[in-house]
Amino acid sequence: MRRQWLGIVVPVAMGMVALGCSDATPAPQSPTGTGAVTAAGGGAPLEDDTASVELKAHHRHHHGGFVGFVLAAVETLGVTPEQQAGIDKIKADLKAKVEPIRVANGAVINTIADGVGSGTLDQAKLDAAIAGVTAAAGQVHAATADALNQLHDLLRPEQRVSLVDKVEAHFSIWKDSNAGDQATDNAKSDGHIAHLAKEVGLSDDQVTKVRAALTALPPPSRGPFDPAAAEAHMKAFGTAFVADKFDAKTLTTADSANTKVTTWGAARMVRFYQALTPVLTADQRAKISAKLREHANEP
Repeated sequence: MRRQWLGIVVPVAMGMVALGCSDATPAPQSPTGTGAVTAAGGGAPLEDDTASVELKAHHRHHHGGFVGFVLAAVETLGVTPEQQAGIDKIKADLKAKVEPIRVANGAVINTIADGVGSGTLDQAKLDAAIAGVTAAAGQVHAATADALNQLHDLLRPEQRVSLVDKVEAHFSIWKDSNAGDQATDNAKSDGHIAHLAKEVGLSDDQVTKVRAALTALPPPSRGPFDPAAAEAHMKAFGTAFVADKFDAKTLTTADSANTKVTTWGAARMVRFYQALTPVLTADQRAKISAKLREHANEP
């Protein structure tokens, strides 16, 4: 399934949300760069438009690490017909190599869906599923290094710069959706709980209770999200990829960044549904459980 608003093509699948539409389109900028992420062709920041809701919802449920962001960036890079066959082959290779993360992340979502549907989340099963995400994420960089090298060699210098900008933009959206304090984020009018309130008909009282439950949850055992490892990898990848010579195997920051981003995202997703589930009606639990399984089964 593909969705498009304001020139932003959004294939709804893990690691396949795309920003921009061609080489001629100004690349989105991230807060780690020179400004807010913008819609293709400029205009208002993404956080102000409809696409932002879909992008954030996607990044709340799909945690594929930095190769997922690369796949998203490649999707709308704007390559020439001569490049397309090579790009298609590289994308297919990358998708195959990140499949273990997609499957592991789907296992987390399905376990959450089971718990939401029954009214009780099984922490032991959730912990085991999150551990599966961590293990898969720790192996993805080595598995995809050759394909990343091939991608670098196939792209022109300006396309490499554009890809890095798009990867940074996706990381920025992921961070905005996952890295902040959960209770604070969900107190916002555009937070996850506000979106669900419209989607499944949560009452004002239910919204208040969920926000209170998020506030009352003990802090994550791993502490607040520390972006240092992810941002170090983002910088290392960007600097290396735009250079004339590139070897992904030299990026020693990759494994730590991938495991931290994917593990944190999966665990944060679990915490949200732990706070949400007790206040839901049976009908709401069934609706949300079904939506979660749709996320889990996205290719």
